[in-house]
Formats: sequence, C-alpha cells, structure tokens
Amino acid sequence: MEWLGDFPHDHAFVDLLMSDVPGEVDLQHLIRDTEEKLKLNASSIEQNLRELQGKIGEAWIGERVPSPTECLQWFSQRNLSSLKPISTGYQELLDFLKALQHLLKTQEAREEAVLQLLLNISSQCGVAFPCSGPLSEQGHSPVPPVCSVRDDLALEVQETWDDVRLLLRRHLLDKLQPAEEPSQSGQSAEGTIISSRVAQKILILQQLSFLYPETEVLVKYQALQSRRVLCLLRSTQTCSPGGERGFDRLALGFQTASPSFCAMLTEEIHILNGIAEPHSILTFLNQAYLSTLAQELSFLMEREVEAVLKDNTAHGGKTGKSSSKKSAVAPQEAPLRARNFCLTSHQLKCLTQLAVTLLELERNVDDLATELGFLNCAGESACSLRGILKNVRDDMDVTALEGKTTPDVLFQSTEAVCLEFEWRAAFQELVPQMAHCVKVFLEDVCSKSLHREQATYTSGSTLIPLVNVSLRPGTELTCPEKDISKRIAKFCADVLEELDALLPLAVACKDDTLRSCYVEVCGRVTFALLARLEERSGQVPTLAPLKNLPTLLASSIYIQQRLTHYESQLRDTTRIPLTLLPIQRSQDVTAAVHELLTGYCIHVCATSILQDAESHYWADPKPFYEGERCSFSIQMWHYFILGLRSDLWGSVSPVLAQQTLAQVLAKTLELLLQRYSRAQPSYKRLSQIRVDITAILLCVEELMWSLCGSVEELVRPCLASGNWVSCIHSLCNQLLSVCAILTAPLPQLYSTFQNGLSEGTSNTLAKANSSHAPFWLNVINPTLFPQELLRESVSSEGSALWLLKLVTSGPGCCPVIVLQAMLHSDCLLLRLLLSHSHLCLDCEAEVSLEAQQAAAEFVEAVFTILSSLNNVPRALALVLEGYLDRRHLWDHFYNLADKAREAPALFKCIRTVISKPISSLIGHLVSMIQTCEDLPGTLLRQDLPESVLAKIPKEWNYTPQDAKTKHISKSNITLAIQALSFIFTHLPSAVASLPLPVRFLFYMAEKRLSQHARQLRPTGLLVWTLLGCLCQGLEDGETLELMSAQPLERGAKEQLALLSECLQVSLGQQKGVPKLTVHKVLQGLEEKKPKWSSMQLQKARKFCSESVFERVESGVVQERGGPVEPPEQKMWPESLAVCQGAGGIQNLRQIHHTIQLNEGLLRSKLASAEDPSTSFPEGLSSVRFSSAVSSQSGLPLPFNPLYYFDHIDHAKFDQSALSEREWDWAQLLPSNQRLSQVTFRALLANR
Repeated sequence: MEWLGDFPHDHAFVDLLMSDVPGEVDLQHLIRDTEEKLKLNASSIEQNLRELQGKIGEAWIGERVPSPTECLQWFSQRNLSSLKPISTGYQELLDFLKALQHLLKTQEAREEAVLQLLLNISSQCGVAFPCSGPLSEQGHSPVPPVCSVRDDLALEVQETWDDVRLLLRRHLLDKLQPAEEPSQSGQSAEGTIISSRVAQKILILQQLSFLYPETEVLVKYQALQSRRVLCLLRSTQTCSPGGERGFDRLALGFQTASPSFCAMLTEEIHILNGIAEPHSILTFLNQAYLSTLAQELSFLMEREVEAVLKDNTAHGGKTGKSSSKKSAVAPQEAPLRARNFCLTSHQLKCLTQLAVTLLELERNVDDLATELGFLNCAGESACSLRGILKNVRDDMDVTALEGKTTPDVLFQSTEAVCLEFEWRAAFQELVPQMAHCVKVFLEDVCSKSLHREQATYTSGSTLIPLVNVSLRPGTELTCPEKDISKRIAKFCADVLEELDALLPLAVACKDDTLRSCYVEVCGRVTFALLARLEERSGQVPTLAPLKNLPTLLASSIYIQQRLTHYESQLRDTTRIPLTLLPIQRSQDVTAAVHELLTGYCIHVCATSILQDAESHYWADPKPFYEGERCSFSIQMWHYFILGLRSDLWGSVSPVLAQQTLAQVLAKTLELLLQRYSRAQPSYKRLSQIRVDITAILLCVEELMWSLCGSVEELVRPCLASGNWVSCIHSLCNQLLSVCAILTAPLPQLYSTFQNGLSEGTSNTLAKANSSHAPFWLNVINPTLFPQELLRESVSSEGSALWLLKLVTSGPGCCPVIVLQAMLHSDCLLLRLLLSHSHLCLDCEAEVSLEAQQAAAEFVEAVFTILSSLNNVPRALALVLEGYLDRRHLWDHFYNLADKAREAPALFKCIRTVISKPISSLIGHLVSMIQTCEDLPGTLLRQDLPESVLAKIPKEWNYTPQDAKTKHISKSNITLAIQALSFIFTHLPSAVASLPLPVRFLFYMAEKRLSQHARQLRPTGLLVWTLLGCLCQGLEDGETLELMSAQPLERGAKEQLALLSECLQVSLGQQKGVPKLTVHKVLQGLEEKKPKWSSMQLQKARKFCSESVFERVESGVVQERGGPVEPPEQKMWPESLAVCQGAGGIQNLRQIHHTIQLNEGLLRSKLASAEDPSTSFPEGLSSVRFSSAVSSQSGLPLPFNPLYYFDHIDHAKFDQSALSEREWDWAQLLPSNQRLSQVTFRALLANR
C-alpha cells in the first residue's frame, strides 16, 4: 500500500478489548483487523529493511550488497568492525567536544539539544561514540571509535568526552527522578498514564545506553530503584499516622507500602520489557525490589526484636523465668541464642497481619509477572516460586565464527529463572516464640469461649447465641458459597476467627515448627468445639429447644469446611502429617446432628403433631365441624414445617437446608399417606378426608417452591434414588389417588372402573400419574399449572410466575435462577418493576432521597448485568424502553457527550461504558503527539550556537536538520492527518469493543430521534456519540493531563484541539467558520486516502445495526420479537461470568432483594387477565427498591408465628372454601386406572 510510510500509527494495536464473550460478527472483525495489522506491520518492516539495506550498502566492505538479515547483524557490537573507518583528527574532535563541554557548563537547559545533536550525528553519519573502555569480557575488540588513545592528545579527547557524558548523565538522571512517582490518578486514566510514563523512562534509559554500556546503565538504574524501594519502605515506617510502635508500626507500614510497591513494580516490568531481555528483567526485579524488601524487612524485624528484648529485660527476671518455662512446651525447641522472651497476643496479631500483607504482595507480584508472559504458572501452587523461564537471547558469535547468515539470527538457550521471594527468612528468628504464643493464645481463646458459652447456658438461656458468617477470601476454592452456612454458634465463630487469622502465619513460615504447632493446637481446639456441639445436640429436646439443632448443624458443617480449607492451604507447604486435623470427626458430628434433626422432626410429627383423636375418629357418624375445616393436626403439621423452614433458612447452607426440609417433608408425607390409605371413614367423614388431603396438597404445593432449585426440577424431577423432590411428587400423586378412590361419588367411580383396571391404557393422564411426574399440581392448581406448561414448559406469563416463586421462596440468592427470571418473557419482571415505580410516574410525586438513591442503584445494577450479556442483546433495550418513553429521555442519547447537562443515573452508566474505548484512543493520541514533539527536528528549535555547529568535523558530512524547524506548520498538518487517520482506522474496533446490548440500545434510540435524522444519517447515533465524546475529551485540559504522565505543552494541546475541530467539521458538528488549517488537514487526508473516512464511518456503523439484526434473524430472539432466555444448563456459565465481573454478585443480590420486596405486586400483575407489561401506575408508586447495603445481608425475614398459623404462603388459609372446592372427577378418576388391583381393592374396601 502507498499509505504504509505515511501512517505508521494505523498499524498500532490499541487496547480496545471486547467485553465478555464477543459475538460472531465482532469476533470476525477482530480476527480480520488483527490479520490486517499484522500484514501492514510486516510490510512496513520489509520496507524499512529495504531502505536500511540501501543505506548500509554504501558503508559495507565487500563485493555484494548485504541482505536484510545481514543488515540486522550490522547492529551487533561484534560486527561493526566491518564498517569503513572514518579518520578524524584528534584536534578537530577535541575542539568539537570542548565546544560541547563549554556550552553545557556555561548555558542552562542545553542538555537536550546537545544530546539530540549527538544522536543525529551518530544516526546520520554513522559515527560511533565510545560508551566505555574495552569490553574485555566479550573477547572482541570494541566498536571502532572516532579515535584511539595513543598519545596525550587522544587522552585529553577521552577525558573531555567523559566530562560531556557526565554532564548529560546528570541531566538524564535528574529527568528520570520525577518520572518515578507512582500514579495517583483515578483508575480510568491510570493505564494511559503508566503507558506514557513508561515510554518516557524507556527513552531516557535508551539515551543513557547511548552514552554508557547497557549493563552499566541497568546496574545504575537498579541501584536507583533499590534506593527508591528503601525510601518507600522507610517512609511508611517513620511517619505512622496513629503513632504506632513496635510490630504495630511494622505491620501497618508494610500494609501502607504494598499498593505503591505493586504499582512501582508493574511500571518497572513494562519499562524493562522495552530495554532488556526477560532473564535480565527477572534478575533486576529480584535484586532491586524483592531482595531489597527482604533485607529491609530483616533489618526492621531485628530492630523490633531487640526492642522487645530490652523491654523484657527492664521488667526483671520474673518475666524471663516465665518465658523460659512457657517456651519449653513448644512442639520443637529451637536454639534461641540467649533470646528468651514471649510474644504477647497483640504482637502475634501484628506479625500475622504482616504475613498476610506479604503473602498478598507475593501473589500480586507473581500475577503481574505471569500476566506479562515471563512466568509459566501452570500446575503450580501459589506459594511456590512458580515459573521457569524459557528465554531467548541474542547469540551472534555462532554466525560470526562460522561465517554463515541464516534468516533467524536468534538462537534458543534454556535458563532457569524465577522470582525469589526471600522475605520469609525474616520470620525465622521468631519461630519458637511465635509457635509458643500460637499454642497458648489459641488454647486460651478456646477455653474462654467455651467458658462463656457454659455460663450463658447455666444462666437459663437455652437458645445458642448466633453470629453471621462472612465469605472469606479463598474459601470459594474449597467450598462454593451455596454450601456455606449463614449463621453459626458464637462460641464456634470466636475460635474459628482466630484460627483463620493465624493461618497465614503458618503458611508464611518455612519452618515446620510453627506449622506443626498450628496443626496440633487446631486439632485440639476443634475437637473441643465438636465435643461441645455434640453435648448441646444431645440436650434437644429435653433441655433445649429444637431451634438449636439447625444452629448446631450449621456450626459443625462450618468447622468441617474450615478444616478442609486449612488442609488445602497447608498440604503443599509442609511435611508434617495433617491427620491431626479432625476432618473425619467433624463429618461424623455433622452426620449425627443432621440425623438427629431429621429424626426428631419426623418423630415429633408421628407421635405428637399428627396425633389428634378428635380429628381421626373416622367412625364418628357426625361430620367433623360440619365439614368446614380440616383436621387440627394438618394445620399444626403445616405450621411446624414452616417453622422448621425458617430455622433452616436462617442458619444452614442453602443446599443442605433444602435437602433437610425435603427429607422431613417426604417422611411426614409417608406418614400421612399411610394414615389416609388405612382410614375407614363413615359416610359423614368422607368430606373430612377430602378436605384434609386437599389441605395437604395445597401446603405441599407452596413448600415445593422452597425445595426446588429450578423449574426443571419442579416439573420434571430426576428419578434417581435419594431424590426427595421426586419422592414428594410420587407421594402427592398417591395421596391424590387415595382421595379419588375414597371420596369420589360412587356413580362416577363405578362408570370409570366398571370394566376393571386398564393396564395398557394410552391415556396421557394415566401415564403422567403412573410416573413421578407432578400430575397432582395440575389437579390442585390448574390455573398455575396447566397441562401444556407441565408438558412443554413453554415461555409465558405463567412460567414467569413460576420463576418469581422460585426466586422469592428459596433460601438465598441463586444467581442462575435470578438471571433466568430477569430474562424470562422479554424481561417481564424487570419491566414490571420499572413501570410501576416512581421512575415512570407522570405526576411529580414526593419521593424521599433514600428512595431515589435506591432506585438509581437498582437501575445501575440492572444496566450492569444486562449490558454484559452479549447473547441477549435486546434485553437491556426492552427493559429500559418503557422507562425512557414515559420520562421522555431519548433526547439524552443525542447530547450524551455533554457532561455539563444534568442526566439521570442511567446515562452516567452509559457514559462510563462509552468512555472506555474513548480513553484508549485519547491516550494513544496524546502519546503520539508527545512523541512527535520529542522528534529531532523539534528539539533543535533551541538553536545551538553557530560556534558549536561549526566545530563539527567536516569528515562526518553532517547536515543540520533545519528544514523541519522552518516548516513547523507543515509538520503540524502532517501530524494532524496521521492522527485523524488513526482515529478513523480504529473507529470500527472502538464500536465493536462496546457490549452488544449497549449498541442495540443506541440503535433503538436512533429510531426515536427522528428529529435528528439528517445529522445522524452519515454516522448513526452511536458513532456520532463516540466521536462527540472524543472531541470533548481532546478539548478538555483536565482529561488530557490525566492521560499524560508529564505536563502537556501548549503546542501539544493546540494540536489535539485542532484534531477535535477537524473531527467536528468532518461530522458537521462545527460551530462557526472552520479554520484554513482544518481544511488543509481534511483535504490532505482525502488526497492520500480518497473516500476512506466515509468508508470507515460506514464500517463502524455496521456494528451497531447489521450485527444486531444478524443475531436477531439467526434465532437469538423469538419470533415475536423478544429475547430468548438461554436454556437452564447454559445459564451456569452466564451466571458465573456475571458473578466474576466487578460487583456482579452484589448487583444480582440487589435485584433479588428488590423482587422479594415486591413479590405481592408482581404476583398480582402476572396473575391478572390484562397484559401486565402495558399497564402503568396512575397514582403513587407501589414499588419498593432495595438499597445496595440492605440487600447484602442474605438473611430471611423473621418468622411471624401469628401470620403463618393461618396462611398458606401469602394466601389466607380459608378452610371453609376447601369443602366447597369443585373436583373434576371425569379428569381425575381415569388417571387412576393404572393402579394395582391390590391397592384399588384395599382403598375401595375402606369406603
């Protein structure tokens, strides 16, 4: 292409990463764009090599012109001997160097001009200035310098050159210092600032490498960085804000320094990656950073130990004798070297906090190096020195000695390189003291905790005090959140909290003494806790209430989970046996408590609750309460099950809570089935059996929502053995058969079964009832469970009500169910919440500030979740469409670039998403402008004196680059053309990097903005907004300063402003008459790339229109126009991706809590005959939004016994209506034709 040399920045790879999983169209564009840039880069390299080949051919000694590969070898220090020597007189050279020396010493701010002059002479004339003495370790002669030291004059030349180098070095080192401060700006611009500062420091180090050997530069730079690390660590130790002393100050100081240390190291890796080889980088990091930190930590630790020794000595010999006695009980005695003292518990906690900080720092450093491709961490633990580097180094000797030229001048050599974390050695001196203190401290904590629990029990308080369980970092690796208990006994939590706190100390120390002590005392302590749990469980129900058993079960499970976590953390870091951890013992206690809980519940139901003589007097010739109520035992059974559910929901993990409740329900249903299948009622008591079974089925129907984790599990349960849901369905179907045979009118019963039982019937109802399918749900609630839904589970408002019940009835927030409910039926639930809230009210209603904040947080949570789901691009637009229509907010999309205009919280979220690619583009443009500002021609604007330029030796044939200084305006125009080309080149990628739901939202907004159709026709709304935001960013001085690591000069800001004006004119957004320079820039771009900008605009527009249509037409949306919610098995990866995103699980919990708060409203709207999505509130808002803080507790509402005593879920337990219920015997009786003859005759005989 003809553009290659004119537009080198078009080939650059800009950080425009796609969000989540890209669509097919976006992925194809990414591949094509990457391939095109690779081809352009390859063509550019070939073109530059050809130019280099032509220039080097003039200076090459030989008969033929060198090949491009040989040209690359020319840059090797060992091959420069083949160049033609230039004979320069010593006096001419000395005069030139003296002139430079005089200029540097007599005039200020001339270093940059002198340095650039030397670089220009070297590159233009091929003059190699000496950077040091002979490299004897190389075994070759150095680069042929401009002179050889043979006499005093040559020696004076060398001394003068060394003085010039020294002056330039001081300037470069002074320039290097301000660039070393870590970034203190916001996260949005942090990456760009780091990139700009990295480029600046790389340039400085390259200039130093021009004056001195690279190895010497790296050694000097390493010393500077080592001092910088020391200054950082010591500054945090000297300026303690709270006046902390001792180990407090040590731990707090390292905790404060850790973020800055990681920021420095991140920047350092990027810098070194531009000037050094990988093995040199890792060696540099080890010496300058990790070794410095380890040495300083050892020094500070030694200082604090000496201070502790002085304090113990000052207290007298009594403390020393006590310390010696206590140290003797440590598991392994280490030589103390006359350092016999004890640590306090507070000092132990400080050391633990220090270990936590250093372990986290180690993980961060390891991850940083791994992300940049230096280490291979596959299959290795986080605590190991992971990564064996396979580095590639230049080895020109082989080619030079053999006289061969190969296409590949790089040869592979394997060298083991790893990051060396040596800070653990600083803890070695304190291992005996820490081991002893760990033992004494944990045993003391356990003893006091058990004593407090015993005191509480003996005081008459039978209920065990509870505390909430918080999800600890790293726990999800050994235990999913759904398996973690919610609340446990306080005495267990107190001890486990201290065990968790001291675990990092055991992991951090290399010595097995501390680890063995920790494992040993952990085993003893948890044994004591488990024994107390067993003791308290044995007191139920005689001395303690049933409510304690779920608490004890949750506590024992949590102990088991923590022990498993400890084992996983210590397994790869110690050689001691971990069998001392009582994991098997905790499993046995858990199984025993669980069996006790379920067994007692079933027993109390069988022997007490379901025993009701009055209700079960089946031979009574009188009707039971005139047939207007069910048995008392059924009502109390339901009440008992609800209370058990509340206890389980409040403490036990969600999965185990559902399994336990399902087991108790199934076992008690077996008792009820036995009772009613054996009953021989009188004629007057037949109605009672029908009412009782109806009440049982209604109660079980509401409980089933709490037991199932998905719609599939409810309507098509797994038939595997041990599946309690399937067992409950089977029992309910059998209860329904008992009701039909015992209570159906005899004429209809006779007409159905007069021909006997039909074993081979093809009746679909009979088939349904013969299996574990939930046929009984259709009979007991045909409105909610129509047969077509049970058979096919088609999408409808009815199935949306199913998901609503699953969301609100479960023991916690299940991401899969919440996400499925959000997407179901065109996101119906979310649309209902927004349409019936104050956000869509026409009138100006008074809404509290808290309610407004909660509503804004809810909208932000919905936007964050739905905008990340690229597989359902229309979901976000469908949810927000009604809200934007009612509030007339579509115009805000057109003016989104105007930050000064006040807008709802939704548009702040949209602007945040849009700003990501904009920031990447602006950052590259700023770097481009700054790079061009530093080019040789512009630096020589300082105008070196003629006395210096006249001293340049004539043999060098140096031509000053004055042309560029005389045509600054022309270079500015060229630069603006390059920058404009860069923008249009990367505009399609910027659009493709945006999430598909956001693009579709702009597509819908463009349809609503018909009044702006003329302006938006060339670009489309999204491209219009992107470029508008880009123009505003290029004109915003604060934004530009954030994007730059160094202050922007006025000329750079004017260049960026010119670029903004060019964009505005090209889009028709200009205000006033454009400048002549703008026309020159646009005309220049059009001449070099005819109609190319229009093609790029159209290409970018396709990604917010055709790509969405392709997804819609290819089946991603339903035929009726709404998005298809992914199948349930495909929701797991979706929910996992959402939860792993920033704030994803918190947003899902907030939406889940809001749905729970408005369950009644949503249920009424879904059950109404009118279209629920088209109705809007007339008066005050009826929707309550959950704030982000209130939604994070995850605990259910407290159990209200007075309410649940006469309610089935949210409906009144209207027992009189049960007797008036109409039964469709024509449907129910045929479904029982596949009963066995024995069962049918036994039931018929009981009538």
